[in-house]
Amino acid sequence: MFLLQAIENTKNNTQNNSLGKEIAQWIFENPIILLVSGVVVSVGFVWILTKVTKQIRTFGE
Repeated sequence: MFLLQAIENTKNNTQNNSLGKEIAQWIFENPIILLVSGVVVSVGFVWILTKVTKQIRTFGE
């Protein structure tokens, strides 16, 4: 029963996902945007990682 509802919900959400797929395809087809978005994600990850390590180092002081 739940599996059938999940399949129906997936079929109904395909129209909503089409915009996301178009944006992802546009980003993938433009190498400059792909490169910039990769750099932003990498810098964000490193920034979060440094914040976490600083919290671990200063824990208990």
